[in-house]
Amino acid sequence: MDLLPTILAKMDLWVAGVAFLTWRPARSRQLGHTALDRIRIYGIRAWAIRQVLGLWGRVRLPIRAYRLRATLKAHATPWLTIDDVNDPKFLDHLRRLGPDFVLCMFALQRFGPELLSIPRIGCINLHLARLPECRGLHSSFWNLYNGERESGVSIHFMNGRWDAGPIIAERRFPISPGETVHSLDRKKLEILPSLLLEALDALIEDRVIPREHDPQRGAYYSVPSHEALVCFRKERGGKWL
Repeated sequence: MDLLPTILAKMDLWVAGVAFLTWRPARSRQLGHTALDRIRIYGIRAWAIRQVLGLWGRVRLPIRAYRLRATLKAHATPWLTIDDVNDPKFLDHLRRLGPDFVLCMFALQRFGPELLSIPRIGCINLHLARLPECRGLHSSFWNLYNGERESGVSIHFMNGRWDAGPIIAERRFPISPGETVHSLDRKKLEILPSLLLEALDALIEDRVIPREHDPQRGAYYSVPSHEALVCFRKERGGKWL
């Protein structure tokens, strides 16, 4: 899934700039600290596969970074790296650009009031779940942990609360029997590019009718506890891969 090239290739959209966020969650919030922890969480087969995939991902990272920089250069799109989306220097930079909207792609930092107020139309977030049913993190895990029959992808305006702003576009689909966290993630990522293009078209043509939703009707999910992770596999029959 390459969302950025999809956006840059859109002829009626001018991307003023791209900011890459270097911030990472604290180690204490990761899913398992030691190899034994992770084997308990994923099972030995899934753990071994994840190790291989992780190694392959690290090998591919420089190649992907090179291709991404080449794509940005080909579209004459400036970019920068930041540690904090609410840094005053970054906010000043955004004000000088005067954007119509800011698109947030999986940034795990809360946008403050100043940042939210800068773009003319608003800040927009991509969320890999239905709203308001499943706000927060690790949505595919929680979809399966809760035994849900339906999942989805949402694009929404951002406000001061996590995943609580009005919905711009949404696509829902049934969860198939035997679904895994990995396969559910892949389905969502396959849906996202076309849904994003639909949302961007609606924004550009000024035909968005935002749909308000009540966050109280759903739940906010964070990083699963160790107990929930073990329960998912051993008691609920959940699978990661």
